[in-house]
Amino acid sequence: MKKVIFFTDINNLHEALEYFPLKAFENKEVPVKLHMGEVKNKYFPKPDLAKRIVDELKEVKSSPYLFDTTVAYRGLRGSKTGYEKVAKIHGFTKNKIGCKVVIDDSGVPVKIDNRTYYVGKHLNDSTHIFALSHVKGHVASGMGGAIKNFGMGGVTRETKRNIHHGSRPVYNKDKCTFCGVCSELCPFDAIKLDGEEWVRKKKACFGCGVCVEMCKSGALSYEDADFQYLLACAAKACLQDKNVVYLNEAKRISKSCDCDPFSDPIICPDVGYLLSDDPVAIDKASIDLINNVKPDVFKKVNKVDPEKQIRYGEEIGLGVSEYSLIEL
Repeated sequence: MKKVIFFTDINNLHEALEYFPLKAFENKEVPVKLHMGEVKNKYFPKPDLAKRIVDELKEVKSSPYLFDTTVAYRGLRGSKTGYEKVAKIHGFTKNKIGCKVVIDDSGVPVKIDNRTYYVGKHLNDSTHIFALSHVKGHVASGMGGAIKNFGMGGVTRETKRNIHHGSRPVYNKDKCTFCGVCSELCPFDAIKLDGEEWVRKKKACFGCGVCVEMCKSGALSYEDADFQYLLACAAKACLQDKNVVYLNEAKRISKSCDCDPFSDPIICPDVGYLLSDDPVAIDKASIDLINNVKPDVFKKVNKVDPEKQIRYGEEIGLGVSEYSLIEL
């Protein structure tokens, strides 16, 4: 059972960190892994919180820097120079935060469960990591927290694409009963039935797996595997054998992720902050605390069970779901 520290006042951060002594981070280069926000997004982690973390790390004589990877879709954050511009616009600068910003667009191959994931080079080369994850909804995984911060945010654009594409449905017409359930439940309206013709719009499909899970006839299967399983495996590729402290910020909890320029609406009141040394435990605690306020809100809003990533993460040895919650 893992410890998860919960607090609502950010001024309790230092006290919370005492449960996970940072002494081991002394004299280490420490990437602070976070999402610095898509253009027009309003809810990503803020520079003031990143600075608090950087200051705490400096207190133990480590050398922190802000870190993220380029994205798979078109836009400024698709290149190192473009992402650096966005980071600057959003206030993530050396003058404000007190450390450099590093954006990776190349990776190192790491094999997990017979699949190769390319982990951002700086992340791969690090022995100690601090994770700052904003908890919010996500169209393909229901919720994004620590697991998604690394499973998608810690790998290269090629691996990001492989995860999204690998979870898309493959159709077997011989098994299809044309019941229409997949079309009715698809969150993206990517599947249409016209008589006995089954059509999927590739560009609209995010590979969330709802259609595959709900197909009773077995007519749908994954190109590779469930999105949240691949996400958990990619996170393990980033995190295995590392010394990591995770901070989840469960505030400004929006329907969609920080990559979405239009992630409104806010779907749950602010909950607070969680701290742990286990990515599975902290994400499970985050979901539980949010469910206490808005029961099953991620599943209701995004039509995807967010706890699949918890179950998969535990299955592959990424972490454990049982936790002891300590409130400050």
